[in-house]
Amino acid sequence: MTLEEIGELFDAIVDYYPSFTADLKKMKSWHTMLKNVPLAQAINNLEAFASEPENKYPPHPGALMTKRTDVDRYYENMRQSGFEQIENLDRMRVGVAPPTDEQKRRVRELLG
Repeated sequence: MTLEEIGELFDAIVDYYPSFTADLKKMKSWHTMLKNVPLAQAINNLEAFASEPENKYPPHPGALMTKRTDVDRYYENMRQSGFEQIENLDRMRVGVAPPTDEQKRRVRELLG
């Protein structure tokens, strides 16, 4: 990607994230990171990035470098769901009391 194409990319980012600001120094920094990435791929990655509701802030260069497929997004979603499930289980464990001696005795009687 050329420095001019970085400018086009910045214009596209501003379309999705109006608070995004750019200057020549930022363009050169991004060019260093994105020089081997085609503009079309970066734009596609930007569109995918902007379409996800949790991405409320503009992307960083690394978010636009790699091509993310539906499979990548699926596994990321499954990973996030797993973390949420573990957090839910941890919250359910708080305040749980073990069975009383009487409850243990009754279960032994039923099974015995």
